[in-house]
Amino acid sequence: MKRILSIAAAGAFLAGCAQVSDVTKISGTVNAEAIDEVNVVIPEMSIDTLVPVVDGKFYVEVPANPMTIGGIAAANYRVRFIPDGTALDVVLGEVSKAVSGNSKSVQNRFTAYQEKVESVMNDFNTEAQAIMADESLSEEEKDARLESNYDAVTTSFVDFNEQSIIDNNDNIIAVIALENASMLASDTKADSLISLLSPALQETETVKSMKAAIQTRIETAEGKIFKDFTIEDSDGKSVKFSDYVGKGKYVLVDFWASWCGPCKAEIPNIKNIYNKYHKKGLDVLSVAVWDQPQATKDTAKVYGVNWSQIINAQQIPTELYGIQGIPHIILFGPDGTILKRNLRGEEIEAEIAKYIK
Repeated sequence: MKRILSIAAAGAFLAGCAQVSDVTKISGTVNAEAIDEVNVVIPEMSIDTLVPVVDGKFYVEVPANPMTIGGIAAANYRVRFIPDGTALDVVLGEVSKAVSGNSKSVQNRFTAYQEKVESVMNDFNTEAQAIMADESLSEEEKDARLESNYDAVTTSFVDFNEQSIIDNNDNIIAVIALENASMLASDTKADSLISLLSPALQETETVKSMKAAIQTRIETAEGKIFKDFTIEDSDGKSVKFSDYVGKGKYVLVDFWASWCGPCKAEIPNIKNIYNKYHKKGLDVLSVAVWDQPQATKDTAKVYGVNWSQIINAQQIPTELYGIQGIPHIILFGPDGTILKRNLRGEEIEAEIAKYIK
């Protein structure tokens, strides 16, 4: 998470809180041998330092700022913490944790939030596995129950995160809850959740970036006409998105990168779709983002990509279309209308089949 926060602003917040200091004192224990230092990192406060470990113990003080989050790591052990101005006890080991002696601290609320999220995910997976293992159900019944389970969990999870935002609208927990809710909520809902944040949090770079991405997705939602962009490809040639989209054919556009495992996992599926529907009026376009051009070319060759490509697009289309994760696959109509966003797996062909018989 990239934020640049004002310590002065955090100090003003802390001044109004009882039993909170302008310094976060961290006392740590390392439950592992051969570790003589830990790495303390708080990116938004430009803190990245090594702290010595003596007889399994370490101690460090950092400025208090409940609107940011940090991490402490050593070997394969790590824990996240919020420098909330209370004294924190940190343990690094097979079970790593950060605990404040103040029961109402932001850190302890963060721990409770993490435990709730983990519990929701575990319950969801347990229920899904039980449904899949139920031999008395047909495949259609299993699909229906899985979808019902997903819808129920999604609704309750978004509601839980909304309440977490309300309860923590002046600290980093609200931003984390906002990010989690935004993955499942509609853009309109996510936009309304941002309004629940304190003015200070709304001005952080992370939230402003999220708001901008939401707005661009609203502007490029299904039913909207495509937005054009121009890039300089790896050969130095100027390439337009409109060279491929809006030319009278249905176009499946795959925004991807060579380092992205899920992206590469979709390529065989896209290849089958291309072979099946290309002669019936479907074009496919791969747009490489956030990637090194040569790595894109090498990976495309290995996976047998034999359709059109735009290489070296970097962040230009992702910012324009509000794409925060890849693969992001979009189906465009013959006139460039956005028919469906964020397609994956079997859903891709099912959507195409609605338009091309």
